[in-house]
Amino acid sequence: MKRRRDYCHSLLVLMMLITNTSCEHIPTKPVVKYDSEKAMIQVIQTDTAAHDSAFISIGSIYQSVIPIKDTVSLSITGTIKNLNQIEVAYKLATHNNTFDVTVRTSRTSDTIFHYRYNTFDIKPINVAEVVSGPCRGFYDVNNRRDYHGKIRQWIFNNNLSPDSSVIETANSILRQFNYSGKNEYSALNNSIPIVNSLSGLKFRFNAQLEGDFFYLYAYSCSSGKPIKSFVESKITKGLSDAHHSIGDEFACSNNGGSGPNVLFLVGINKNWKYEALPVGIIVVDDIAPEIRARGHMPTRYRGLYNSYYDYGNGSSLYWSKTITLPRQNMVINIPNISASISSYVSVSYGNFEGNDYSGYNIPFYVSISGDVLSLTIGSHRLNGSSIKNDECIRLHIRGLHTGDNSLPLTAVDSRGNKSTSSLSIPLVTIRNNPSYHDDEDYDDLEDRISDLESRLDDLDD
Repeated sequence: MKRRRDYCHSLLVLMMLITNTSCEHIPTKPVVKYDSEKAMIQVIQTDTAAHDSAFISIGSIYQSVIPIKDTVSLSITGTIKNLNQIEVAYKLATHNNTFDVTVRTSRTSDTIFHYRYNTFDIKPINVAEVVSGPCRGFYDVNNRRDYHGKIRQWIFNNNLSPDSSVIETANSILRQFNYSGKNEYSALNNSIPIVNSLSGLKFRFNAQLEGDFFYLYAYSCSSGKPIKSFVESKITKGLSDAHHSIGDEFACSNNGGSGPNVLFLVGINKNWKYEALPVGIIVVDDIAPEIRARGHMPTRYRGLYNSYYDYGNGSSLYWSKTITLPRQNMVINIPNISASISSYVSVSYGNFEGNDYSGYNIPFYVSISGDVLSLTIGSHRLNGSSIKNDECIRLHIRGLHTGDNSLPLTAVDSRGNKSTSSLSIPLVTIRNNPSYHDDEDYDDLEDRISDLESRLDDLDD
């Protein structure tokens, strides 16, 4: 009986020990991994109760402490590209394109990996030359990037010795860092021709493009339809109006649209496969000036009006900054030329007096921006180039009558684009309107004195 009690006691103690052991937390350490092909560091937390941090350094250019909650992932190439790129490129060039990467955690010692930056060649893309015609050509963005000057400046400012081979290697690395991975085009650094229409224009290019049928297509950055749709329409019509030599003189096969137009040579083979090559850019300015007319609606009291704005039929200027052709892995950057073709006129008026018989001497306040050639107020045609901003111009206006009057406004720019609007001018006869406050008859006296002083100053000049 005693032996049985001893056996039960021992079994109970053993069970308690097992229970305590199973409840006790056994800590585990974070795991550090490195994928050399992807140049990716991973620090994996294996202990959910721990509060660890990862200490990561890349050569002498990067140090960081990152809390490890679950898994920490760090792309070495992506990280160094976001640092001072010139310093990174120089140190790669002077260390055989390698960095030592050190990783440790709160509970592990240093683990060292060897990172190697894999260089690659950037191949030139197909670029056409403009032989004749009013358009600006393109250049290969990726191949034109040059960092020699910035590298030399960085070396000088850091008191380092110049080495031509290191500078060349660093320049190559910087070009690779900023390579978009796409066939990227930008307009040459010359002024882009501005025309009123593409109609009647002829172009010739020195270009390399496969095909049996060729067209020149104007892609409007504001309203262009896809090149595929253009090709489809030509195939549907039997390609009867196509050129058969890429060296021909071309006219645009379509009218394009307002703003920048990218000209594409499109080559179509006998199997109806096609390729498009950007060859130039031209701007169509068929956009009329915007007229901002500030008029007044009459109230019961002289000098008090409800102001309103009437905008003329000028068009808004919006277009994309890039054109992307995913099928050809192509991007064309569009320069900002809105200031070259945008124009507006602002017209308002001040207090005046007169009568229906002899007319009214009205001060108009006019501002002009852009290439406005002329502004006509009523029957008075003004030279746009001679008007100063916010200039007060007094005009003698006949034909106004008691009540609301609509004075026509017309603005014409240097390319003949015309917009029209009107200015509301209310007239009230004080004598026949006793509800008006007579003590406000001279509320415009100060404005008239100021205007006279301004005109005297102009005479003195």
